[in-house]
Amino acid sequence: MKTLPILVMATIITMVGCEIQYSEHTFGDTSKERLTAMTDLIKKRISPPGPILDAECIEEQTGDGRVGPSDFYFFAKIVVEKSDFASWKSVAGKRLSSWDYRSPRTELSWWPTQTEADDLEMYSSKPMFGRSNGWVGFAANGQTVYVLTYTM
Repeated sequence: MKTLPILVMATIITMVGCEIQYSEHTFGDTSKERLTAMTDLIKKRISPPGPILDAECIEEQTGDGRVGPSDFYFFAKIVVEKSDFASWKSVAGKRLSSWDYRSPRTELSWWPTQTEADDLEMYSSKPMFGRSNGWVGFAANGQTVYVLTYTM
């Protein structure tokens, strides 16, 4: 039984010196690369109800996945044809009555502010992106869709 306290202390001492790692991953440098990446992400779960005209996305990772799990936050902006907007909304999950706002660590010109997000119609992210945590928000302009998903 003497080895357990020593093992616990060794683990604590090792972890005290560890810094939580953070990284960002973008899904392409060009518009074409981002459109392809976003279309491929969505196609894993549903058939997109229309073409994506423009896309921006970034994923943040906190932790390295070696010493404990990593957390991921995915932020995206998708622009679709106005004529397809209702179809995009119809493939979204159920309408959300409560949701949490989060902004990326890096300031992004395309990500909505809290005030702008308050005006979005929020739906579940599960059908389109496979994550239960987060939301898909449809803007009043009838063309822009914002996405926030995360792991816990």
